[in-house]
Amino acid sequence: MCQNNNITPDKNEKVKKEKNHITYEDRIKMEVLYNRQPKTKKNFSAIARELGFSRSAISREIRRGLYEKLNSDLSKTMAYSSDIGQDINEAKGALKGPNLKIGSNLELAEYIEEKIKEKYSPEVIAYWIKNDKTFETKICAKTIYNYIYTGVLLINESDMIHGKNRRKKKREKEAIRTKIRKEGRRLIDRPKIVENRETENHWEMDLVQGLKKKGEPYLLVLSERTSRMEIIEIIPDKTAESVIKALNRIERRMGVVKFREVFKTITTDNGSEFKDYKGIERSFTNSTIARTKQYYCDAYCSWQRGTNENINRMIRRFLPKGTSFKKITKKMIKRIQKFINNYPRKIFRFKTSKETYYQITKENLKIA
Repeated sequence: MCQNNNITPDKNEKVKKEKNHITYEDRIKMEVLYNRQPKTKKNFSAIARELGFSRSAISREIRRGLYEKLNSDLSKTMAYSSDIGQDINEAKGALKGPNLKIGSNLELAEYIEEKIKEKYSPEVIAYWIKNDKTFETKICAKTIYNYIYTGVLLINESDMIHGKNRRKKKREKEAIRTKIRKEGRRLIDRPKIVENRETENHWEMDLVQGLKKKGEPYLLVLSERTSRMEIIEIIPDKTAESVIKALNRIERRMGVVKFREVFKTITTDNGSEFKDYKGIERSFTNSTIARTKQYYCDAYCSWQRGTNENINRMIRRFLPKGTSFKKITKKMIKRIQKFINNYPRKIFRFKTSKETYYQITKENLKIA
């Protein structure tokens, strides 16, 4: 009796371990159960119970093997293919080896996939994993990138935060009339202390375009150079008048004196929407005291507004190129603004822009 009692648990344990591995036969059963007509179709939990796997294992497997199926009535539905699932499994199996850190740690893999889809970068995720005691396996950002690019993790590169590196375009010559207009407000005229980010409250300003169509709104974005704090305003069009009205709104919310303290300088590109420097610098009260000082980058040198360009990429996570801004609400804009200002940044040892700005200035910037 004792011997039988010792043997029985081993057999049960073996069966349990085998059910952690989804076979091709299991995938065929999943295809039948998932692709049934709506009335008899099984959900993830029901399939998991029937086949003896966890719900997360079933949902992950089905997501891998989904494809767009054309029905007899020419309508389209998403269906699961056991062949696609098997092919992906075999391809991923070929990538795995003894040194694969993530190994069979499905919880860690799911955590990384989830955070990427929530718009967080591998750097931030790696930092969180490092400081989370629930994860025994520690992983660096470069390894996460490698797993994504080689297909170990189920992440579309379109979900990634950083875009692909592009070749620099040949720099074109600046028009003479643009040079004349910028006289005294060129980048070389801006105080050197601004260039070195040694003091706060110096900003970069740009427009983010939605759908390339007449009558489409734009986003006016202001980025603080030291802390990377962000202010986003929606404007009806790409005109100097709309830019000035947006700045007037911000000045009214902040107050005239506070605006002058916060916006010591604003650096822009040479677009026609920023050409009216007098309007940008003049308070809505028509005070003789300028509310800010504007400076222009050199032509075709977007890298001179590097803070703007980097934060614009963060906005694109929520509003990809080609998105119409007509239905974008102010509430949605402020939600994106809040996400950016509360985003952990590697450059600040994973403190947020909001925390960094407070640390520098000892005050919370009210920008809503």
